[in-house]
Amino acid sequence: MIGKVFRIFREKGGILKALDLWDWYESLEPRWQKKVKHYFSLKTIKSLNFPYRAKDFDSGEVQTAYTKRTFLGSLAQTALLEKDLETAEWLYLQALEQEGSPYEEHLILNDLLLLYQRQRNFEKMEHIAKRDIELFPDYVEELKKRNGENMPQIYSFELLVYLLERRGEVQKALELVKKIKELGISYPQEEEVLKRLIK
Repeated sequence: MIGKVFRIFREKGGILKALDLWDWYESLEPRWQKKVKHYFSLKTIKSLNFPYRAKDFDSGEVQTAYTKRTFLGSLAQTALLEKDLETAEWLYLQALEQEGSPYEEHLILNDLLLLYQRQRNFEKMEHIAKRDIELFPDYVEELKKRNGENMPQIYSFELLVYLLERRGEVQKALELVKKIKELGISYPQEEEVLKRLIK
């Protein structure tokens, strides 16, 4: 009972308030609440660029440049660095459920690809790569703007070529290589991949 009263009257501040994440946080199972708070605290210790202290999680007035998605994604990155793949995956998926820009979604999907690569989960890698490729028209302008109007490499395209080749779907892989070129996406391995596929 005392705990309930405390929860009702406690200050609801910090980054959770700044990002309007209190309802989301309080809807989580205690296990996940602990994980979120743990990786926030760990990030305050380990990341020199992270401008918060542990107490800023849920108390005080906090200004932030994060969005809901980028904040949860940054905690997921910390979990990934700690090799806690289960929590990292959960946090990335939670981030995808929040509202945000297609570019933010692209960044999260990119990180998820790296996570699934570590797990060698080819099915999930393919699913996420296809999702990112479908999203491409929605984030391409933002991506170019952030790269001095140049089109950088996009991991999901390269990875899907590899997965198709691995499955022996050479024609589909060749079509995707052609599409990469048409879209003007940087693909340094193109020649090497084409040689392999045409063989």
